[in-house]
Amino acid sequence: MKLTNKIQQKKWIFGIVILLVAIFIFFFNATQKNKTLAKVTENYQLSDTYMQESLLDRSKFVTERDGEVTIVVLGSSVTFGKGATETQPVWGKLLENNLNERDSIKARVINHGYNGYSTADLISREKIEEVVKDNPDIIFFELCLINNNRYPQNNVDQTKLDIQWIMDRFNEELPDTLVILQTANPTLFNDIFLEDGKVTYEQYNNEIAEFVTAQQWPFIDTYHLMQTKMEDKNLTIEEVLADDVHPNGLGYGLWFELLNERITVPVKMLH
Repeated sequence: MKLTNKIQQKKWIFGIVILLVAIFIFFFNATQKNKTLAKVTENYQLSDTYMQESLLDRSKFVTERDGEVTIVVLGSSVTFGKGATETQPVWGKLLENNLNERDSIKARVINHGYNGYSTADLISREKIEEVVKDNPDIIFFELCLINNNRYPQNNVDQTKLDIQWIMDRFNEELPDTLVILQTANPTLFNDIFLEDGKVTYEQYNNEIAEFVTAQQWPFIDTYHLMQTKMEDKNLTIEEVLADDVHPNGLGYGLWFELLNERITVPVKMLH
């Protein structure tokens, strides 16, 4: 009986030792992995790739580091996808699909597009806080100018202050996040003074584009680029819109083309 107890005691001690060794190996491997990731990040920030980094480079790097790159698309209804369909989705979904078809990238796009929202609405309704909570690696910020220009028209100078406030918040809360700003698509109201409006949508886009460029933020001027794209393809504004304002599947496809054409362009040159 005593011999049996001693055997059981030895087995119990042996089991404890095995467990402790397993715990040690687990924490050692985790520590080494964290050190490796830190070294990769440090080396990456000193590399020529980082200095000439594109959207594609950042997506590949974060996928290698974390297993997945998280992208937030932020803006109005043309970011949410009004006018899109399941077979012809919004530009953010097209971007996610395209990135996931590439080697060495796994991407997840979170849509923070809100119907009818202006920049002031994004701030007052705490949508910026929701983006911060997602802790994304990349943000595409569509500047909501369609709604800032409409019913009633937001003062252009106040819009500049709104954009500055949002960018300051991202810089403070998400210092390692790549933020790319965008204007939105042309509409049927490009050259029309809306009720009580002091500038047209065209003029609004021109002034905000000039402001954003002066800050040297990464910027894609979708409004003007899409107009050029439509001219090249002999498309009318009616052919790319689902209504007076929102793109249809073709329009969102053109929007994505603009992004895809710049996916390998160094971020520093996106302005």
